[in-house]
Amino acid sequence: MIRISQIVFFALLLVFAACNSTKKVTDKPSATSDSPILLDFDKEDVTKAEFERVYQKNNGGYSQAKNHTPAQYKEYLDLYVNFKRKVFEAEDMGLDTTRAFKQEFETYRRQLAQPYLTAKEVEDKLVLEAYDRSLYTIKASHLLINLSENASPADTLAAYQRIMSYRDSINKGYHDFAYMASKYSEDPSAKDNQGDLGFFSVFSMVYPFETAAYKTPVGKVSMPARTRYGYHLIYVQDKLKSGGTKRAAHIIIRIGERYSANDSAAAIAMAEELYQKLKNGADFAELAAEYSDDPSTARRGGDLGTGRLLPVMEEVKIRLNEGEFSKPFSTRFGWHILKVTEASGNKTFEENKAELRRKIEGDSRAQISRQALINRIKTEYGYTFQEGPFNEFKGSLTPNFPRGAWTAETPAPEVYGKTLFTLSQDGKYKKTIQDLVDYYTRMRPRYPNLNALQAADEVLKSFVEKELVDYEESKLPEKNPEYRHLLKEYRDGILLFTLMEQKVWKKAVEDTLGLENYYNAYKADFAANRTVDVREYRSTDEETINKVKQLLALNATDQEIDSLVSRQSALQLSIRSMTYEEGKGDADPELFSEKAGYVSSIIRTADGFKIQRIAASYPPGIQPLDKVKSEAITKYQDYLEQEWLKDLSYKYPVEINDEVFENLFK
Repeated sequence: MIRISQIVFFALLLVFAACNSTKKVTDKPSATSDSPILLDFDKEDVTKAEFERVYQKNNGGYSQAKNHTPAQYKEYLDLYVNFKRKVFEAEDMGLDTTRAFKQEFETYRRQLAQPYLTAKEVEDKLVLEAYDRSLYTIKASHLLINLSENASPADTLAAYQRIMSYRDSINKGYHDFAYMASKYSEDPSAKDNQGDLGFFSVFSMVYPFETAAYKTPVGKVSMPARTRYGYHLIYVQDKLKSGGTKRAAHIIIRIGERYSANDSAAAIAMAEELYQKLKNGADFAELAAEYSDDPSTARRGGDLGTGRLLPVMEEVKIRLNEGEFSKPFSTRFGWHILKVTEASGNKTFEENKAELRRKIEGDSRAQISRQALINRIKTEYGYTFQEGPFNEFKGSLTPNFPRGAWTAETPAPEVYGKTLFTLSQDGKYKKTIQDLVDYYTRMRPRYPNLNALQAADEVLKSFVEKELVDYEESKLPEKNPEYRHLLKEYRDGILLFTLMEQKVWKKAVEDTLGLENYYNAYKADFAANRTVDVREYRSTDEETINKVKQLLALNATDQEIDSLVSRQSALQLSIRSMTYEEGKGDADPELFSEKAGYVSSIIRTADGFKIQRIAASYPPGIQPLDKVKSEAITKYQDYLEQEWLKDLSYKYPVEINDEVFENLFK
């Protein structure tokens, strides 16, 4: 199905056809409203401002549109009139009341609303912050004390005091960070790596951890940072300017019977020898292919791609510029030499802005923007929460509430009718405890780690957020003209597509008798020079195309050729149908002097070889309907649309204000 965005943005230019419909033109004076009426239909008026908005949007913007000629305005006006008539017809047919339309429109409405349901100022700050952080990469270690997100205040305080005591010990010099992390961190890996995380940059860690790391000076230990895992101390070891995206390759010498070195001394010696070869100008990729003990990368010249490497390797990569290679260094896998083969450098803010915004939407920091939106809605519409009724409701809950299995009890029905919250700007808008119960019953949320009272708070938070965002979404058309216009464009686009499918596109395909009558009435439009239908066999491999030639000489079918060639060669054979007309395109002239069944010699092409076999040949003159059916359907669609537009011009007459037209974009 044609995408609706195509209809919306190109409908005014491509979908409706120009026609010489009859219009009543008048010297009607300008309207007294903010913008005078340009088009006066019986069903709806179109103002000068509205037409100018649509025109400039589809014609390169205001700066270009204001310099267009009256003829250009008139051409577009005719198209726009036809567009409006089709929309009127769709409405009169009730297409906007069907279930299918409502479902499709609702889907697009929600999608269109999303960019407007953000706290833009907050999101813009987060995007800029992420960009600034992306310019640097940080090397840090951490010490973790596990703590549940829903821990009690007492447990939270105890964990905080404990981790602060560790920080004091480090800052007073009693023990270094590595010792404290290996001894006290509850991150299991700390026993082996002393909490070392290596280098990382923006979006590599959860947002609170990332923020603490970027705000802590090099050589210092952060204040405790709370994440969903617990409390962290972060020791920032280094902070370097980022070199952008880097592609790396390596040579590795591993130790063992299956590898290049039997012991550590032999591995070091071999790595040093390869390092000297590189210093003397040897090709890194060739040495990797010959000596590296990593077969999967050796065959690609040691290429490791652009992804994150082991912490030790990542640190080496960060410090190398494009084209530079490292001295030999060791990891638990062996001895490496690393080279940065490509470095893209950092993108500008404008180049990176869209990608950063996309990442933020999928990151925990999106909740910051979401919460800012909720707070703005509460303030703007005078949100008032009734804590008393909510506490009464919580008192009626049972332990199965967090499991999503709770059912409203009869002993407290009087509670459910009480107000939960109101929006004072709209005195009629309120939600009751019953609305909250209905939401819970529909969603059946589960909070296995919470008690009933804690789960009720989470359900309330989710319910209020949904209701406030839905309320704000309902107000968008009156608050935001851009959104209102966009919504109408999509609505009209869906109607237009549905109508055109019924009246023109589908009808032309299914009305075989009408198509045949049209073809007979306009046969001259289907005249052509001599044409041939050709089967083309293409391959990049000369041996494969020779096999095809032999099989064609034996009158093998296309299915037999494809099957036999595929079994004998891993290279793909392409078989396709083509139609050529004499004197047009790049067809080989000899095709038009041959008969059906003719097979050409092997022809060399820019990307390989081809053989052409004539499937059918047609003399000059009127082409048969089955030969030109696709073209005939297209022409029949145009014909149907033109005839239909004539009817619409009488059904929906229009008056054009000449004076207003003459002052477009003035």
